[in-house]
Amino acid sequence: MTKLAAFLRQHYKKIFIAWLIIAVFLGYGMTNLLSQSNMRKEIPEDLPAFVLQERVASKFGGEETIYIAVCLDEETTAEDIPRDIRDPKVVESVVELHKRLENEISIERVQSIAPPFEEGVPDGLEKVEKVLAGNFTSSQLEGFINRDFSVMLLKVRPIAGTREEKEVTGRIQDDIDSITKPAGVKYRITGVDTQAYEIIKDQFPGSLRRVTIVVETKPRYASSEEIRDIRDPEVLRYVDLLAERARLVHGVLRAESAADVIKEANAGQIPNSLSSVKSLLKELEKDKITEQRIRDYISEDYSMTLVRLNLLDDVDTEKIVEELREVTNIASPPGISVDITGGPMIEVTME
Repeated sequence: MTKLAAFLRQHYKKIFIAWLIIAVFLGYGMTNLLSQSNMRKEIPEDLPAFVLQERVASKFGGEETIYIAVCLDEETTAEDIPRDIRDPKVVESVVELHKRLENEISIERVQSIAPPFEEGVPDGLEKVEKVLAGNFTSSQLEGFINRDFSVMLLKVRPIAGTREEKEVTGRIQDDIDSITKPAGVKYRITGVDTQAYEIIKDQFPGSLRRVTIVVETKPRYASSEEIRDIRDPEVLRYVDLLAERARLVHGVLRAESAADVIKEANAGQIPNSLSSVKSLLKELEKDKITEQRIRDYISEDYSMTLVRLNLLDDVDTEKIVEELREVTNIASPPGISVDITGGPMIEVTME
């Protein structure tokens, strides 16, 4: 015991430091374990908002989006660099990346300004502007290009449940590495580059927080006059009203539906008959960009249509969910049901 006491007195500093290191590592291990446990916490599969979201995904594909932010690099020392993200050299690079991503088997859909330039990018910024203005509305362009023309987005939707996000982002990074990139431009991917979320949150408000109003055909009686096709003008007027009411809710930045696409192409009017709507949509689907927009809102079996909402990031979740429920609290057409899903809805119902 005497020898032990002498040893402890002689080496007490080293023993204390060793004990401190062990305590720190144990503390880190517990924190990390708890963090992983929370990450593994799954959404209950019977949660109504989650069940509805899964049903939406089954008709429209995966709802998760990976963003690629193409940014002007202000810190570069390179010369003769683009000063506007719409520069033809940048657009050519984006078109090349868009094509590569469309060929990835793990990616269901790619959205960007590329489609009108598939046959070639014109020389000069003014010509590029003209093509963009002729193919996109100002509202659509705001979803791809920020106001000072320093950032451009590509939106990538992976096939639901096929791969881990890290694998998909890895393939995206490989494609970015293989394309021609002009000097003075950086490509940032959400899920890989931590700055990407901040850029999108700051430059494209509402892109990261979304809610979906889901309108479905649910006739109760056989051979009844209930609506069985969501292209019916009565349904389109209904979703148009839902979008109009949603836009009045504080925190809702954008609310769009199939009615918006149809009205844009039909002098601001929704046709009066189902046959007229079908004819108009058939004509609109000849254009690739418009066809993609229609598929964003109308399912292939014509049983479901969506009103897609973009929300402010700092809005009170419980309050906006309550107000959006009030938005849908209006009489629906016969044979039609309405409900809401999306991240904020799931957050509130899990609390």
